[in-house]
Amino acid sequence: MNHTLASFAPLLAQLPEGGRNLLWVAGLLFAILVLIVAVIILVNFGRLWLQAWMSNARVRFHELIGMSLRQVHARTIVEAKIMAMQAGVGTDPQTGITTKRLEAQYLAGGNVPRVINAIIAAHRADIDLDFDRAAAIDLAGRDVLDAVRTSVYPKVIDCPDPEKSPRTML
Repeated sequence: MNHTLASFAPLLAQLPEGGRNLLWVAGLLFAILVLIVAVIILVNFGRLWLQAWMSNARVRFHELIGMSLRQVHARTIVEAKIMAMQAGVGTDPQTGITTKRLEAQYLAGGNVPRVINAIIAAHRADIDLDFDRAAAIDLAGRDVLDAVRTSVYPKVIDCPDPEKSPRTML
């Protein structure tokens, strides 16, 4: 059943003159309210969305609104996604970096930028590190970026020779 504006015309004609005016005023107020809400949303998220879009980070506008409703700092997530995309690890299906997973890491209390930096460092050092493993290390309370750096440049501890030194312990 196709309802067009012309099919409602007879119904509108039956309304008294004041009722039609009231209907137009209500419609106009509703349109103004929708416009105000759209402008507020655009002001709050437009720049961040444009930054993500220009960086090919694939963050949708409604995801930014959802982050705000879930009390997630959207700028942190978008900047992490941009870092991953610019480093070439954001498009890799093995790393598994998606907006939802970054949000989950943030909500779990993880350090999202540190995890992304660790994945980038591991990728550059040709170390196999996916997002799940990096996030688990981070949520375990360890510094994941330091762990990757230690894998690349192992820490050397000099031990004194017991025959040459009077100290037997470090």
